[in-house]
Amino acid sequence: MKHITFAGKNFLVGDRVADAILEYAAMLGETRSADSVDITAIDADGDVVTATLFLSPGVPLVAETTNNSLPEPDNDETTAYIEARLAQHVDTAPVQPADETDPRRLDIDDWLDDQE
Repeated sequence: MKHITFAGKNFLVGDRVADAILEYAAMLGETRSADSVDITAIDADGDVVTATLFLSPGVPLVAETTNNSLPEPDNDETTAYIEARLAQHVDTAPVQPADETDPRRLDIDDWLDDQE
């Protein structure tokens, strides 16, 4: 189990969903996008709650381990959703200027000559 601290609230959730949320939040930050996910958690009062986390760049999110013997809340559906979204994410290389020796490089002067 892990404590998730989000928007000043602490929740207990299973390790798998906590790790998935952190990874997803990092990906959303990289892509400058946002999403919300519902998790089933145990709140500070010990109640089972459904919490909606709005994940976006700049929103502080912390997960820390805990020694707790409570059964983990079921978050299989949320974890599957997050893992599917992470699988869709494809890292793209930033656009780089062409090297002078790159055969795909367009020489504007040659191109202009061809247009005449």
